[in-house]
Amino acid sequence: MNKYKHFSTPYLIWMIILTFLPILLMVILSFMKMEGFNVANASIGFSAFQKTFNRETIIAFSNSMKLAAIATLLCILIGYPVAYIISKLKISNRFSFLLILILPMFTNMLLRVNTINRLLLPEGFMKNVFGISFNLSVYLPFMIFPIYTVLEKIDPSLLEASRDLGANDQKTFFKVTLPLSLKGVSSGIIMVFLPSATSFTIPQIVSRGSIKLIGNIIEDKLGLSASGSTVDYPVGSLISIIILVIVMGALYIISKVDSEGETLL
Repeated sequence: MNKYKHFSTPYLIWMIILTFLPILLMVILSFMKMEGFNVANASIGFSAFQKTFNRETIIAFSNSMKLAAIATLLCILIGYPVAYIISKLKISNRFSFLLILILPMFTNMLLRVNTINRLLLPEGFMKNVFGISFNLSVYLPFMIFPIYTVLEKIDPSLLEASRDLGANDQKTFFKVTLPLSLKGVSSGIIMVFLPSATSFTIPQIVSRGSIKLIGNIIEDKLGLSASGSTVDYPVGSLISIIILVIVMGALYIISKVDSEGETLL
């Protein structure tokens, strides 16, 4: 296989340009004191660390964790039964049902979020037609896929053995199916929790700017928003690095929980 190594060179170059260099730039900016992006007058300092851990950032981080936890819990409550039902369907091609869940993800993200938001807002379609009012938008497919993948791979003989030993369907589920599927649940939790906690576009659309999350802080500090907030690249870079470390830690946990990649489609 060594003779084909040179084919990986273009991918390595792209990884360096699009991944490693931006991360290196953010690390360098985190240890600099500068106004705007005026590198000429910049100096090394730790002011970004003092500005980062302030009340605004702590509240935004707390809001992000709380709302991400709620979204993740709801995804588990909705996604697990959906994945379980699909895995038990007595049809030849169960992937068709998964395809129904995948298709909306191929549409433009902003269009998809705006549509969901208009359905769920208090003054939206659900309220006007059915009298139901709730404001919620979740990453449901990211919970369903890993759970379904694990459920699909459970050996049917284990379930049959449980029933042969006198366990009913309910006891078989809690003693056999649920413990064996926790690997998919843990992967789903990470895949839902992280994007929910770090996103800034979706919270901005759903909350209409009424709630400040950690993603919005990064957006403001890097000058990506139109809110007129003070641009501070060192602070934005430092928060981004912290989020990146959390993401890498989560990926490490996934690699330990699912070392064989069973929950990946």
